[in-house]
Amino acid sequence: MKEKKFEILEHTADLKIRSFGKTKEDLFKNSLFGMSFVQKTELPAGEKIFIKLKIESADAAALLIDFLSEVLTQSQINRAVFYNADFSKLSDTELEAEIKGVKIAEFDEDIKAVTYHGAEIVQKDGVYEATVIYDI
Repeated sequence: MKEKKFEILEHTADLKIRSFGKTKEDLFKNSLFGMSFVQKTELPAGEKIFIKLKIESADAAALLIDFLSEVLTQSQINRAVFYNADFSKLSDTELEAEIKGVKIAEFDEDIKAVTYHGAEIVQKDGVYEATVIYDI
């Protein structure tokens, strides 16, 4: 059976995604993948793009939100969807990563912002879960 990476949850006005991972790195990657899936359900075979990020935050939940926010900013600036990341450093308060994406003509869904409201990371039965709300 294939592991579930993320699920889209019901939310009245915005978009709510719960992501899963056996490790924090998997959690961050699956959170990124969930956001990119909403932006573009099927990725085209377009020009690839790679960007290095370095982010510091107060705690793991803030780090995840800051990471996704920076990826979203880079998506808008570069007209691209970033679907994966390679982490050279990942702790509860800082990360260094190279995000991988593909240039696109248009987004399926335009995400305006990643919010701190209700953001959390928990660990249940050896699996990390993160819940994030996006302003659409």
